[in-house]
Amino acid sequence: MGQALQRKFARGIQYNMKIVIKGDRNTGKSCLYQRLQGKPFNDQYIPTNEIQVASIHWNYRTTDDVVKVEVWDVVDKGKNIIYDLSHALHSTDGGFLSPIDDELFEGEKDATVLDAEFVDVYKGAHGVLMIMDITKPWTFKYIERELPKVPPHIPVLVVANHRDMGEHRLVPTDEAVAFIEHLERPDRCPPVHYAETSMKNGFGLKYIHKFLNLPFLLLQRETLLKQLQVNAEDMESTLEELQIHKETEEQDYEKFASLLDKKKKDHEAKKAAATAAAAAAESGDQPNTSPATSSDVENISKESEWQCLE
Repeated sequence: MGQALQRKFARGIQYNMKIVIKGDRNTGKSCLYQRLQGKPFNDQYIPTNEIQVASIHWNYRTTDDVVKVEVWDVVDKGKNIIYDLSHALHSTDGGFLSPIDDELFEGEKDATVLDAEFVDVYKGAHGVLMIMDITKPWTFKYIERELPKVPPHIPVLVVANHRDMGEHRLVPTDEAVAFIEHLERPDRCPPVHYAETSMKNGFGLKYIHKFLNLPFLLLQRETLLKQLQVNAEDMESTLEELQIHKETEEQDYEKFASLLDKKKKDHEAKKAAATAAAAAAESGDQPNTSPATSSDVENISKESEWQCLE
């Protein structure tokens, strides 16, 4: 990783953005989900049984902000994979499962599936990619039914997929655009956008990446507004603290000067006491080296005479 990226990621993640992919079955949701991750197109249709979530690489232009983008491949109604227990499963001893064993597996049939019926997929979402197949009119009916259910504050891009199969087209562009333009949305809500794509050859993917700028900018604005609100509250609190501090003794100059003078005298007294203690200790440790007096000499000579007489 280069130094520029290291410095960028050292700051941590500034924004978490959630993008929801929604649409009828067999419209290319999983293909779009894979394409946004940078994976190649897979022409084999594999039904998705429950919601899938992945993080994709995306950043807003040349900003240094680190944005974590979670993409949700949403399934409206999940499916459990249920086997024929009476024929396919066997017990460990080689025989068929007993009735008691069947009861144990019965609970698996009612297991919860992670789908749109179990999870509110729009909770915390910042953008929605609602996909349809231009060769299947019923997928456009799904858009007509489900698009009004999207919370109005969330930006939506209607993705008309399979543009490479234009010769089999059954959903005219004008019909889809007219529905979107006449869709009732509250004032000051982001408009619904429309784009045609082909997951097979990558047509329209760049437009989708640019569309992600819109939910990001709305998320950024919301974050900045919250920061401004916190800033205003902190400023008000600081003004109150200044007013309270102005009335304390610390802002009375006479008391402040008196306190400084007292501290200075205390400091000088302690310094003088420490100097005196050091001098006393120094004089008490050294031996007495003063010269002998004449009387001391006479006493010493007398003591010597008495010792000789004895």
